[in-house]
Amino acid sequence: MSTARALLICCLGCILCAQAAVAKRQVVLVASATSPLHDLDSLELRKIYLGFTVKRDGKTVKGLRNTGDKDLNRIFLQAVVAMSEKSYSRRLLSLTLRQGIPRPSEYNNAGQLLEALSSDPYSVTYMWKDAADRSADVKALRVLWQQD
Repeated sequence: MSTARALLICCLGCILCAQAAVAKRQVVLVASATSPLHDLDSLELRKIYLGFTVKRDGKTVKGLRNTGDKDLNRIFLQAVVAMSEKSYSRRLLSLTLRQGIPRPSEYNNAGQLLEALSSDPYSVTYMWKDAADRSADVKALRVLWQQD
């Protein structure tokens, strides 16, 4: 085997290893590890974040917003509520002013978000899958988005 061919094979191997090392990023819907919730479909999840009441076992499911990461917030707006930030804010303001429906609680701090999530077994939020995997306090209910 020539040196050029060996070098080419080595470079291709490095490229393939680098691509394998870059894991696909995923956003998952999570609940407290002790939560009785198992799954919510896309329509239920959208309703929760748009201020409609969704019940499971006679309890209202609450959505908590994870606003600490701009990319995560952008994905939430696209994949969950299918609205721009401006449209979503207007919608929530309108519900609050017209019907007195409170906005979903927002958390910039991951520790406070996890604390709020663990205090109510019928609350859900979204986070990066790797962060959910590192936390024993949450369980992933479903994948909301994944990088292609």
